[in-house]
Amino acid sequence: MNLNYDMVIESLNTWNKDELLFQEYYEMEKTPETIFAFYEKHKDDPYNTSIVMHPELLPSRQDEEAFMRVSQNAVLIKHPRYCPFYFHEHGYFEMIYIISGSCMQSFGRDQEIELSEGDLCILAPDVVHGISAFRDCLVMNILIRHSTFMDIFMNTIRDKSQIGLFFMENLFAKKKYPYLLFHTGKDLVVRNYILDMYLEQTNEDEFSDRIICNLLTIFFTQLTRRHKKTMELSSAGKSKRGNEEALVNYILNNYQTVTLEELSRKFYYSVPYCSKVIKDFSGSTFSELLTSVRLQQGENFLLLTQMSIADISARLGYKNPETFIRVFQRYRHMTPSQYRRQNAF
Repeated sequence: MNLNYDMVIESLNTWNKDELLFQEYYEMEKTPETIFAFYEKHKDDPYNTSIVMHPELLPSRQDEEAFMRVSQNAVLIKHPRYCPFYFHEHGYFEMIYIISGSCMQSFGRDQEIELSEGDLCILAPDVVHGISAFRDCLVMNILIRHSTFMDIFMNTIRDKSQIGLFFMENLFAKKKYPYLLFHTGKDLVVRNYILDMYLEQTNEDEFSDRIICNLLTIFFTQLTRRHKKTMELSSAGKSKRGNEEALVNYILNNYQTVTLEELSRKFYYSVPYCSKVIKDFSGSTFSELLTSVRLQQGENFLLLTQMSIADISARLGYKNPETFIRVFQRYRHMTPSQYRRQNAF
């Protein structure tokens, strides 16, 4: 098996056409004559020529559809060396893993961190950032749908660890942690999970995406087990919290039956004050937050079980299936049955 991993890394280290073009432009002396000669040489590749000569034209916002097919929940992409630096944000979670070498990761225009071999940086959606990776740096980008992150959080790592806090803040709170950083060094277990996911992606069959999602779940659990002491939460977004996380966790664990009155009694708040705490923390009312949690769990039941709509409705805490169907259609713009058929493997 180690031979396979070595072969994957050797393949990833091979310079592709895009990287060679980017490197050539980066290293050349830029005069009107050399720029014109570069353009003439590479005009049969207008996309990459345009990127390298005018990175300011690249989109500042990237959404899931730009990189993922409808059937995909996660995509692994080698970050091209010498790719022009530009600030951007995206609507999905991204993990940046350094297989070898080092690179610079910038956040906005006032914060920069160096990432070295074994470092894993998890970026939240809507974080403005850019990366500079050159000759000796091999970087893997893992792009994960927002909803997939939520699935993993809801079902496996809903705890009081730093990674659990990072997930909770970015899924439910108004004020986000921009990134979470792990220093895994030469931990081959962590590295090999990422290579396993990359290898699985090459199968491109109807099982690949599901296997990658399962590997991601194990990966996050192993990551927390093995490197919880190396975790660094970004300072921008750190704030003192009272019972906000405990409130949300209680809702997550009791979403079938919890009421605002019950929650208020549990935490010794008046109902209006409890409602205000939830609103200040999440930007949502109690009812909106509860609906979000129930619908996410409902999607899990629709995709991962053969339960009937009526049984799912009862498991979620709705009094009748009609209410569940109506709420699901209002927020997801399709019925539960349509959602199940559309996302069936």
